Amino acid sequence: MRKKKLVSLMFVGLITGLLAGCGSENPSATVDDFLTAVQKNDFEKAGSYVQGGTESLTTDQETAEEADEELAMTLFENISKNYDFEKTEEVSTDDDKAVIKTEITSLDMGSVMTSTMAEIMPLAFASAFDEETQESEKAFEEMAEKTMVKYMTAEDAPLVTRSVELNLEKDDEGNFKIVDDENLEEAIFANISQLEDMFSGEDSESWTESEETEEQPEQTSEVLSVVAENKLYDAKPINVTLEEVSFKKASNVSEDQQFDINNMYTDEPIGAEFSYFYIKYTAENTSDQDVTFSGINEIVLFSEGKQEKIDVAYDWKDFIDYDEAQDPDYYGAVSKAGEIGVIIKTDPTKVEKVRVVISESMSTETYETLSDAQNVEFEVTN
Repeated sequence: MRKKKLVSLMFVGLITGLLAGCGSENPSATVDDFLTAVQKNDFEKAGSYVQGGTESLTTDQETAEEADEELAMTLFENISKNYDFEKTEEVSTDDDKAVIKTEITSLDMGSVMTSTMAEIMPLAFASAFDEETQESEKAFEEMAEKTMVKYMTAEDAPLVTRSVELNLEKDDEGNFKIVDDENLEEAIFANISQLEDMFSGEDSESWTESEETEEQPEQTSEVLSVVAENKLYDAKPINVTLEEVSFKKASNVSEDQQFDINNMYTDEPIGAEFSYFYIKYTAENTSDQDVTFSGINEIVLFSEGKQEKIDVAYDWKDFIDYDEAQDPDYYGAVSKAGEIGVIIKTDPTKVEKVRVVISESMSTETYETLSDAQNVEFEVTN
């Protein structure tokens, strides 16, 4: 599920698991040198003072692991920019163990991740109804990472000062190394424990806990009837293919997703089961000029002398609202895939006709209309 990936982006082992090395015989010197290396964005040297981790940073990795390492380096670099610490203080030393205390000022990663979650969670909930592909998953992860980095690099990115006690243990060579524990996490990722409490605390009713520990019926999306398939339309210079136009029923929808949809995408509250109208399409710019094309503007359902009009383009009713076609700008000869899901009041079995309004296209630079919006109608046989 895409929701899990939002948390995995900030999995603290991403960095701490890559730090490994030799340490020092003096525990205070180990901590001083480690914090200085973090401050100077010296990833490899910082790793030389931490216990555990991977065997090598240069071994052959899977593609996903390489992407994780790249993200880890980006996080480390941005955290180091405003990283500062006071002189270390020895709290205790007992043969093979020691505790060193220091005061650290750095980027408030708890706040950064809270802002990131607030921006992406609506997309994560909506995407539960999306048809997941390898490409869409990758696009979603990239967007989540970019959002996190945006908050990390903002001019007003929050800093926080806190006191941290780092635990150290001697290795087989008699050198003190910093233990890879929650205190080390706090030393690098300030206030990240607040985020972990939000998603895994014993008293929390977070979606992560309920998703992983409680047995819930699997959410399903069932096609009730197909209205049209693989229909081609010319919105010069955009070629539009309506790959699937159908009525669907969602079942076993979680309370979290119900809440999100009811607050953002519909005027009529939905429950664990509801019907919706679905469109999957592709749009291809056949020219080299930059074109603005919004995809689907409007959907109208006709039933028993009544009509139900759903404004897709301007009223934000599409709850499957994460796909590349959400961006209306086509820079040259490119193609995009889009999906639309809108809650409907009309009984799908009573719909007689469907009208889909395909967007106009215009020059991105001059705003000149290149093709007008067009109505496409389908008779429905139930």
